[in-house]
Amino acid sequence: MTENDKRRATSLLATLLFRNGTCNARDLRKDMEQVHGIVATLDRVRADLAWLDDVGLVEFSPDIDIAMLNEEGRDVVAGRRRMP
Repeated sequence: MTENDKRRATSLLATLLFRNGTCNARDLRKDMEQVHGIVATLDRVRADLAWLDDVGLVEFSPDIDIAMLNEEGRDVVAGRRRMP
């Protein structure tokens, strides 16, 4: 995982936290650009969400394009846990 990948993934987790834990991929991409200054395609955001789901930090449902932050993801945002 490169530093850019890690920054993008951490920003996705933080954005989910500030959106009460649930958000669709399109709004996450928009917030990443506007709030964090990270530009990424929607496909890249979806791939990152799928990876975060695989490592157990979010639950991503690609069929409805919604991601939900779980407790492990909250721990990463709070600094209690390291990004895998």
